[in-house]
Amino acid sequence: ASKVLIVGSGVIGLRTAVELLRRRVHVSLVSPRHPLHPSTCSMGAGGLWMPFHCDDSRTNQWSFETLSELVGLSLSESGPGPCLGSLVEVLPAVAFKRNDGRSQIPGWAMGANSKCLAFRHLKIDQLYQESKDKGFRLPRRDVIEDAGYSHAWLFQTPIIDAPKMLMHMLDEIKSNPYTDHVDVETSKFYTTMDEMIHEAKTRGCDVLVNCTGMGAKEICNDDSLVGARGVLLHYDRGSCTWRKDAQQSGLGEGSPSSHDNAATDSIVLIEEPPFGSETMPCYMIPRGDIIAVGGTYLERDEEEGIRPSERERVIRNARTMGINVNENEPVGEWVGFRPYRPTSRLEIDEGLSSSNGIRVIHNYGYGGSGWTVFSGAAKDSPSR
Repeated sequence: ASKVLIVGSGVIGLRTAVELLRRRVHVSLVSPRHPLHPSTCSMGAGGLWMPFHCDDSRTNQWSFETLSELVGLSLSESGPGPCLGSLVEVLPAVAFKRNDGRSQIPGWAMGANSKCLAFRHLKIDQLYQESKDKGFRLPRRDVIEDAGYSHAWLFQTPIIDAPKMLMHMLDEIKSNPYTDHVDVETSKFYTTMDEMIHEAKTRGCDVLVNCTGMGAKEICNDDSLVGARGVLLHYDRGSCTWRKDAQQSGLGEGSPSSHDNAATDSIVLIEEPPFGSETMPCYMIPRGDIIAVGGTYLERDEEEGIRPSERERVIRNARTMGINVNENEPVGEWVGFRPYRPTSRLEIDEGLSSSNGIRVIHNYGYGGSGWTVFSGAAKDSPSR
């Protein structure tokens, strides 16, 4: 391709533009809203690397390519002290399970490509011994055991500071000599593919890449694309205090307080009752300068604000995780709609391409895995 128009400036659109530019392809990038607009799913996401509600057979391939890139970034960003300013940091992640759970271990956790995750399946006593040895925070042990959780998965996984990464990619695009045009605040919402194709031709582009996320539902009349609503409350990571009665780290009694950086932050995930479920997961993700606590996964729920009952539940989740909710008010909140599709749409639209004399590529529908697959999907996109 000589010139490409990319429509959409979420994580998928930006990383696709970066990939093409690195291959010395001329790129124009347009989007109605800035990547950091509150409505952008990529901006508000927890930034956790872990395949989640993305059922495409290509997911693992894209995920491992992304994992490799993220681990490399985390190593280049590493230094003494807390990594609050990094684009990527690697933290311990714990998923609590009610039973042995070995039969549930996902494919992404096994195989040569996943060695850097150091994935292990542990009993609760083993997990809390590991916490004591390594000094990472966990919810209070008796709270977990009394709720019936007897096992856990423990692995090391990257967390992306989503807003900073979005701006990092946008800056790279703007500074690249192969970039022909960037306007990510056009306020122009396309309603049809014909409008986008006309824009591409007007700009002298012979390839159009549709990275419009949930916008593709209307633009492409794609009824298989549904929004999976998520809610988060944000706590300030630097000043957050933790419950005195909680086992916040394995450092033992008399240890320095957890908010003095004595303990390593950890990701905690619960998708089994009583604390969580598939549609109402309970989780905590330290991301950049916030701790994101959630959440929901509600398909076809279009409510744009956090319902009072949801707020109460997420605050309870924060308390379960060990945050002192009496001393710490949320510093922010977010509601977003993950673009879920039974199969992610990364393909050439043969019909539109042949009838318009321009190659049309669709690149959207990654569910809750946008930040898990973004690099791999972007590398796959030019090969379409």
